[in-house]
Amino acid sequence: LFFWRPWCYIGKNGAPRPRGRAAGKGWNGMVLYIIRHGDPDYENDTLTPAGEKEAEALGARMAAQGLDRIYTSPRGRAVKTSLPTCRAAGLSGTVEDWMTERDEYMLRPDLNGPDAAQAGYTFSLREGVRAARDFCQDGQRAAYIKEVAASSDAFLARHGYRREGGLYRVERPNSLRIACFCHGGFGAVWIAHLLGMMPAMGQLALNLHTASVTRFTFAEAWQSGYAPARLDTLNDITHLISAGLAACP
Repeated sequence: LFFWRPWCYIGKNGAPRPRGRAAGKGWNGMVLYIIRHGDPDYENDTLTPAGEKEAEALGARMAAQGLDRIYTSPRGRAVKTSLPTCRAAGLSGTVEDWMTERDEYMLRPDLNGPDAAQAGYTFSLREGVRAARDFCQDGQRAAYIKEVAASSDAFLARHGYRREGGLYRVERPNSLRIACFCHGGFGAVWIAHLLGMMPAMGQLALNLHTASVTRFTFAEAWQSGYAPARLDTLNDITHLISAGLAACP
């Protein structure tokens, strides 16, 4: 368990408050929140009573973020987690089928086996991730992970930021605040892709807490016409800690 918040401090009731230019109205850049669902009842694809409390705490936290759009996985546990935030923001959630969870993301690799020994990738700003070799050589898994990367790129292009290599060309600069309610395995794969990692590394390296918030900002860098996917917070659960729903790590 970990969370990272390099540019914020915690205000009243555990609400995050940005520092510096991020606090001003002139701050330019699109903000993307990747949010894992609350504590799940997997059998019924919904939330446990503890998960419902996490969703309420999350809604109270996100009410202060000035959201413009809310998207959710089609899975019931993600949709239900989004409801308090939708009510607080006065918005309806839009289902994005590509944000669903799939078992293929959670395959457990044999880290002592030959596939893991040969796993790796190369990266450049011009071309992004290349020559990726997963630590699980499963054709269906590879296809699903490739689909997540392509769907992420299409999603962000719809919102004005088109991926080119390891950066995003700013086609329609905006200050939209977008929340996406999804899953642990999916979210880890997506985060890795945004960071310029081989997407499969997310499943190996990231353990997203229930109802955690990860935030990226897309803002043009040095008048270049390009924006990096800048990670502001990762796996943040300060709202759960403030509500007594999680222990401070």
